[in-house]
Amino acid sequence: MLKSIFAAAMLGMVALAGCTQDEGGDSEAKARSSNVTRPETRVDPVPQEEPAVARSEWEAVNDKARSVTGNLRVSLARGVRGGPLIFAFANGITIEAQGYEVVPADSRSGVGGQSFAAVVGGDPRVDAYLYRVMSENVSRTATRGGLCGDAVATHLAVSEFVDGSGRWVFKIAAFRGEVAPPSGADPVLCDAFSYTAD
Repeated sequence: MLKSIFAAAMLGMVALAGCTQDEGGDSEAKARSSNVTRPETRVDPVPQEEPAVARSEWEAVNDKARSVTGNLRVSLARGVRGGPLIFAFANGITIEAQGYEVVPADSRSGVGGQSFAAVVGGDPRVDAYLYRVMSENVSRTATRGGLCGDAVATHLAVSEFVDGSGRWVFKIAAFRGEVAPPSGADPVLCDAFSYTAD
């Protein structure tokens, strides 16, 4: 009798252990199925800034910037956001400019059907800040003239953002003439200048 009770108890323990293992196997299978990953298709936005708010010192990196302007310092004219900016170039060019519009860089600039990103050589996913030039002072040390050579720069398109290599970059396109970008009247593009944070 004692043997049969002991055998029944052992059989019950083995059956219980089997149930516990089966349940563990089920939960492991469930855990595996819930851990299936899907590819991430969402693209993070490109970090960007309003010009002169976070960084002010910029090193010239493209040929035009090195030969015409040199390095750049950008500051708020009155220390207030939204006010005029001062663009002080190392080669002796100083521009005071007032912002008039912020547009997506992939929008049309009016220059031959190109976007602002194409005009400045920037990223189409960021914003372009548009400025009306209030004054451009060109010193004798600026041997190649101002941003538009002998002509006076009248408008600027500016973008500040992180490029593909992880550097903060500053892009400027200078325009001359009365037509302000964006416009269907084909504003006259002088040149584009590229800088990177020191």
